[in-house]
Amino acid sequence: MTNTADTRHYQGNPQKNSPALGATLAYLGVNGLLALLHGSQGCSSFIRLQLSRHFKEPIPLNSTALLEDSVIFGGWDHLKKGIAVAADKYKPQIIGVMSTGLTETFGDDMVSALSSLRSERPDLDDMPVVLASTPDYIGSMQEGYQRTVEALITTLAGHPSKTFEQSVSSSNEDTALSIILIPGCHLTPGDVDELKEIVSEFGFRPITVPDLSISLDGHAELEAAPVVQGGTLLADFQRLPKCSACLSFGLSMEKAGEILKETYGISHFNFPSLTGLKATDAFILTLAKISGKPIPEKLLRQRSRLLDTLADYHGQLGGQKIAIALEADLLYSLAACLVEVGSEISVALAASQGGIHKLSLPIPIEVGDLEALEEKAVHSNLIIANSNGRQAAGLLKIPHLRAGLPVFDRAGYPQKRWIGYEGTQQFLFDMLNSLS
Repeated sequence: MTNTADTRHYQGNPQKNSPALGATLAYLGVNGLLALLHGSQGCSSFIRLQLSRHFKEPIPLNSTALLEDSVIFGGWDHLKKGIAVAADKYKPQIIGVMSTGLTETFGDDMVSALSSLRSERPDLDDMPVVLASTPDYIGSMQEGYQRTVEALITTLAGHPSKTFEQSVSSSNEDTALSIILIPGCHLTPGDVDELKEIVSEFGFRPITVPDLSISLDGHAELEAAPVVQGGTLLADFQRLPKCSACLSFGLSMEKAGEILKETYGISHFNFPSLTGLKATDAFILTLAKISGKPIPEKLLRQRSRLLDTLADYHGQLGGQKIAIALEADLLYSLAACLVEVGSEISVALAASQGGIHKLSLPIPIEVGDLEALEEKAVHSNLIIANSNGRQAAGLLKIPHLRAGLPVFDRAGYPQKRWIGYEGTQQFLFDMLNSLS
């Protein structure tokens, strides 16, 4: 059969999201941050819509609101004014700026704009401003999230302001017991919560960068605010150089962990997946090694339950043909788990290149849209994709398990857990129930 995904010269039904959306997601995990999109009002409106449908929460995102004249003459002054107005009006602890395809194409220099603003406004010298370059043509949500996490770490770790110095010096917390967690954008707030719980079982205090388990976990707020409420504290960024180890999750987060390793000499361990027996075992054994403690009974019990599930359902899991269309890190996590239990990956479509050449599955991972999924998944038993994959599933009359972003037609997705022994067990249950 002709590979139409290779011969088509258009995206019929894109599965990828904007890199600026990924940047927004990363910024939403930092407490007291005001996110500022350097682009048109329509770009920020779409990102808010996509994220609010997924998380069922108001999304605090501001925009420099560029118009036609800005596209002609440049938005350099708009960016300076946007940062200044945000600082004066909302008094955030930090401002996080992300670019768009519009501003990157006509060449706005965000670094020089910030430098010029600081020379004009010395009173803003102590205001931390993170700049992330996230034009639409670098890939998908995963790439935007990746660049923003790296920018957060590079800008904030080890570069204290007066406010930071006061907060750090006033804390007597033992940073030697702290461990850094860098979750990829494929992990839900529920996943991040699970990560923190597992690490705490070994006696560590986790510092999570960014931490969506506090800001986007579905808690009730009295009123919406223009800045992020909950997430990684600014003081915690200053504690990063003194942490005992760094664990990053998802291949896209490996570089962020390596930045901390190279800069501060922190031991770094990357885990491409946390779904599946082998992947979770590797994570748990690493924690046991660096902590010097035995594996807690609670985790051993969870592992035993997963083993029993594998024994009970190996007949139903084995031989199932699964078509997956997701961001690269999530695709690999779920696909590797399915291969481990004997299922067959019939289609593996990533939203972007995203380091897919480094990920090993029984079939090649291709970059494709949801129209390609419709063409290739004809003989599959199950489709795993975000809510937009429902069209292909409906036409092919194939069961559809929702995963990724956005998921807007199923309740409770942000609280769902896909990782660890319990998350793996629940993923297999969800797969079996979808098939039945």
